[in-house]
Amino acid sequence: MDKMEVFLEKNFLSVWHHFLSFEIERSKTAVKVWGSANGYLIFQVVCWHHVLLLTYTTNSKLRDDAVKLWFQISKAELKSSSVLTYSLISELTSLSIETVRRQIKKLIMKNWVSYSKKKGVILMSSEENTEYLANTFNKKEVENLGRFMDVVCKELKTQNLI
Repeated sequence: MDKMEVFLEKNFLSVWHHFLSFEIERSKTAVKVWGSANGYLIFQVVCWHHVLLLTYTTNSKLRDDAVKLWFQISKAELKSSSVLTYSLISELTSLSIETVRRQIKKLIMKNWVSYSKKKGVILMSSEENTEYLANTFNKKEVENLGRFMDVVCKELKTQNLI
């Protein structure tokens, strides 16, 4: 076990409910925005893929730089040989390919993604959607995850582990 895993095992009850609160708040908002738990889960995979591709285009670790890049790339396709297929999304989410197809259709209709057989599923959101994703949803995620990490750091300091 690594050090953080040992820490979490020893401090499970003082920390874990904060993590679950983060997850619940994030999921509650996301289900409202993306229409269902399946829609949110699939969109999360699309964003994960997009962020992985972004990391190959910059050496910066700053959120501000990532957001600028996100806006630039949402207007023009990200060039990559990495294709996010229905099959891969199905595998990563444990949802059927048909469920993935239906949810991707809904995301296309709401201007969140595009799809072609050649390029797969691509995050190609409207300006309004990109604005919401970067400056509202993700900003709140960062705030709430930061609060969770503050709890972990406080416990680590209390125990003189950092």
